[in-house]
Amino acid sequence: MARLATIIAATLTLSISVNAQEACMQQPEVKADQIRFVETQMRIATLQCRGGGHRDIVGLYNDFVRSKRPYFIEAEAPLRTFLNRTKKGGLDSYVVSVANKVSLDASTVAQFCDRARMALQMAVKMPDPAGLVTLMPVRYRQPERSCSYAARETLYQ
Repeated sequence: MARLATIIAATLTLSISVNAQEACMQQPEVKADQIRFVETQMRIATLQCRGGGHRDIVGLYNDFVRSKRPYFIEAEAPLRTFLNRTKKGGLDSYVVSVANKVSLDASTVAQFCDRARMALQMAVKMPDPAGLVTLMPVRYRQPERSCSYAARETLYQ
């Protein structure tokens, strides 16, 4: 009977571990999500802030997109992998969801346009767009915990 309980406990632990791994993000997926978040926020800022004292924001955004295009292309595969593994839908619906959230949150950020414009000015000089995630006016929130954390969590159960 004790052996059966041990087998059941081991099976449950394995099941929890597998589920935790499915609902977590590998490091390349986190970076891909950050890159998508940065690009989406810059796009939202360009659309919302292109008038008034921010007339150059469209040109800054276009320079940013042209200079970082290889990163956007490279980020697509890990993000699709994450979305497929966690059954969170397709890339298009995910991008729309992120854009909606950023757009809504932008309305609560003081000086959103000024801060976004400054981030865009720095963006062309930064080698990797993921490095801009901490400079964004709307704060980045990782959609799932990192897998390394999830693995540690199941180790101590």
